[in-house]
Amino acid sequence: MVQLSKQGLILGLGPLAFAIAFGVTYLSDRDARRASVTGLAALSATYATGLISTEEHRHHSALSEARYPQLNASLASPAPPAKSASGEVAVFWDYENVKIAAQGIQAPLAESLVDYSQSQGHPRLKIVYSNWRREKESLVQALYSLGFEPIHVSTGKENAVDVKLTVDCLNTAYQYPDVEHFIIVTGDRDFVPLVNALKTLEKRVTLIGRAEVASNQLLLSADEFIDLEKLGTGDSEDATPSKRLTPTISYEDAVACLLAAINLARDQGKSTRFGAIDRLMRANVQYTYGGVASITRPDAPPFTNFSAFVDAAATAGQVQIKTLAGFKELFLPEEDPEAESEFSSQDSGPLTREQWQILLDQVKTAFQEAHLDHNSYGRFMSLFFYVRLAKKDGRLPHSNEKLKQSLSRLVDLGILLEQDNRSFRLIANLDEKIDAYLDRLMIVESP
Repeated sequence: MVQLSKQGLILGLGPLAFAIAFGVTYLSDRDARRASVTGLAALSATYATGLISTEEHRHHSALSEARYPQLNASLASPAPPAKSASGEVAVFWDYENVKIAAQGIQAPLAESLVDYSQSQGHPRLKIVYSNWRREKESLVQALYSLGFEPIHVSTGKENAVDVKLTVDCLNTAYQYPDVEHFIIVTGDRDFVPLVNALKTLEKRVTLIGRAEVASNQLLLSADEFIDLEKLGTGDSEDATPSKRLTPTISYEDAVACLLAAINLARDQGKSTRFGAIDRLMRANVQYTYGGVASITRPDAPPFTNFSAFVDAAATAGQVQIKTLAGFKELFLPEEDPEAESEFSSQDSGPLTREQWQILLDQVKTAFQEAHLDHNSYGRFMSLFFYVRLAKKDGRLPHSNEKLKQSLSRLVDLGILLEQDNRSFRLIANLDEKIDAYLDRLMIVESP
């Protein structure tokens, strides 16, 4: 009776955890999709602690429909297997977010992903999610040949891939405790709750994606981030010594890489905190930067950490280091930290009608000049890049945060319409109703 009472108590904790996580996230972000994924992460993490029996776990994990065969077999076992001494790896790939090109039945980047996962241990699972009816059959064959299990998810349902991948990933953490390293291929910030839940379960989490479109929140949440394109060159810092020699980079090139990372972060509206810049430097395929240990200086000892490296660059006047709201950030020598910081308290006042017109013109230019098939087309960071161009030439003299908020208001007013793939498109009749939209924007801006 005591055992049944305990199980009954825990049975109610899962839905309660979901409700609390969903409510808090929705009140914070007003984003039902992200709130759903957060709630599912909390629900699955509650089960993954082992507080309820395997049979009960199977009953309540019905949120994950059409589970792959490996998990069905595991759910039928009386208890999860014991951890192995070697440790194992699981790969979960959000193909809708990170797509690759196939050459017939060859997929070089997918092969690099397999090579990397094998360098980290024994890949227990390799799952890739997408609406496969929209992809070429040759691509699916290539993924099968590399040992991936393509799971079909109808993307007609909002956040369908997010939910399926989240539930399957956390169920794997419970059902296969010997899987110590989770490799998640995505750049979507909706997976931040999943990464946090896995780290709570003491799992190592590596994110693989494209640095130019990856969410900064996601980059900061994981143990490490690897750019997919750089992975394909064999330059990832995490490749085993048998795969490659440890790269080195001169101090001068490391500083050039540092400045490039700050510029890229600024143009994409990302953080310039130390950890974020270090990750962007590692992802830059133009340099062989592999962490501060890779930096060489004639007649000088190696840097002990990233802070020591940027301190040296700041002493030489090559960068600025400022602490705002308790966080150290990096700035270019000519930048105004108060205007550029993500924690800026600087208030430049509301945008004028003329400035709103400039912002809209920059957004229209972004759509006109970008290639429709490029993976950054219509992305927030791509639109923000064009808005910042007007800031650089003095036409929009506002802080980065102010400009990002203004760009978000275009979404709130329906001028920018969100697509299924997390990108945006411009409303069709903007030019016809420009005066009416400007009137609405000015009302929104009014104190």
